[in-house]
Amino acid sequence: MEHLSIPGFLRRSSFLVAVHKGFFAREELEVDFQLIKLAPEHNREMAEGRRLMSMIAIDTMLARATKDSVDFVAFMQTEQGMDVQLVVRPEIKSFADLRGKLFAADPVDSNFDLVRNKIMRDHGITEDEYRIEVIGNSYLRLAALQEGRVSAAMLAPPSTDRAVAGAGVILAEGADHISDWPITCGWGLRRLVAANRSTIVRYIRASVAATDWLLEPGNREETLRLLMQEEKLSRPRAEKAYTQVVPKCALNTEAVRKNIELRIELGYYKPPHKPAEAFYDSSYWCEATGLPAHEPVGYPRNAVLED
Repeated sequence: MEHLSIPGFLRRSSFLVAVHKGFFAREELEVDFQLIKLAPEHNREMAEGRRLMSMIAIDTMLARATKDSVDFVAFMQTEQGMDVQLVVRPEIKSFADLRGKLFAADPVDSNFDLVRNKIMRDHGITEDEYRIEVIGNSYLRLAALQEGRVSAAMLAPPSTDRAVAGAGVILAEGADHISDWPITCGWGLRRLVAANRSTIVRYIRASVAATDWLLEPGNREETLRLLMQEEKLSRPRAEKAYTQVVPKCALNTEAVRKNIELRIELGYYKPPHKPAEAFYDSSYWCEATGLPAHEPVGYPRNAVLED
């Protein structure tokens, strides 16, 4: 039995099912979950090759690949969509009130922080008009918000619900500003992923089996119970998470391209720009499933090919 420690911000539907219904064990994998407390620390560990793979948004991988030239590659996707909110202290009544205020942050230039930047810019407020403090994951950002150390934070359930129960206010929904977000993807250093191909393929195969099982209508209620019991999600939040499951764990390559376009739009990916195919490798998923790869999607529509 091979042991894997998988970092993430939440145990997602397919992960819980693969553990509890024995799909990982069937592939001779013993898999445990490690909660990411601070994104920059996680990103360093990944870049240094101290972890084989991660299961979080592909945007984090794209940020480090495009800004820091780390040779990461994505190979699967288990969920798509966005369930993250901009939550503020009760004294904040509008976006204008956020000028000059302190936000809880984590990676600064990716993941939920990128969503925050998009939301704020859509409301005419740029990053130089408010302050940020790198604090950590949703649970740590929630604590900072409730203690009054910050005025606003990007939170995901169940932290959002706890914030609202404590008088926090949802000022914006991330999904209203960004669609088709590849929320949970498998990725790692290209050389490590290649050197551990069999492990990666078996992990994908187990995850695909888990999604096949949980998407059977008769298994929906058991899956929702797992999410509510293990991750303390409310039933509405669990139901939303269920709708975000990607059949067969297939990477949405078009969404990857759109994510790259957003990074270019916000100024985080400088030219020359690469096609989406530079950042993913479908061969692992194809080997695990026996299915053909998607057609290439090519360059971002706002790509600049020269400096």
